Amino acid sequence: MIRLLAIRHAPVAVEGIFYGQTDVPTTLDGAEAAARIEPVVGEFAPGTIWSSDAVRCREPAAWFSERLGVPHRIDERVREMSYGDWEGRAWDAVPRTEVEEWMAAWQTRSPPGGETVTGFAGRVAAWWRDLEPGAHFLMAHAGVVHCLEVVADGLTWERTIEQRIDFLAAQRFTRP
Repeated sequence: MIRLLAIRHAPVAVEGIFYGQTDVPTTLDGAEAAARIEPVVGEFAPGTIWSSDAVRCREPAAWFSERLGVPHRIDERVREMSYGDWEGRAWDAVPRTEVEEWMAAWQTRSPPGGETVTGFAGRVAAWWRDLEPGAHFLMAHAGVVHCLEVVADGLTWERTIEQRIDFLAAQRFTRP
């Protein structure tokens, strides 16, 4: 059986920008974020710690790896969705018509130079399929958790994006 505990990273210290794969600061450093979720992660007792290469996920994951004495695996497949040319730009700096065009077909169209939701979900699904039996902890991005709700729990995209994923909130997924 595969058990996965996914927890969204700490709150970011920026507002109003597209920051999918952009490294942005958080309001808590890696150790502070890890300390806040330590009881949940410790009780779960993961055999492997996973994260993307983004500092907001990588640093708390590394802290847990050292603290629990289990391997930390960085995997690009669990990066947040790429907003391409919009990365790091203010929402109101992107022409409204471009955003509206993307939103009209958001599951199959990508932001300029970015990634489609279908492609994003495909790489997260590949990571999920490749997990070996055991308990895994993922320091995650909200978009990755939404992907897991679709690929692991069978939710529709419309249903999952209606649900807000709070910072440092835990979700569990299983697979026989």
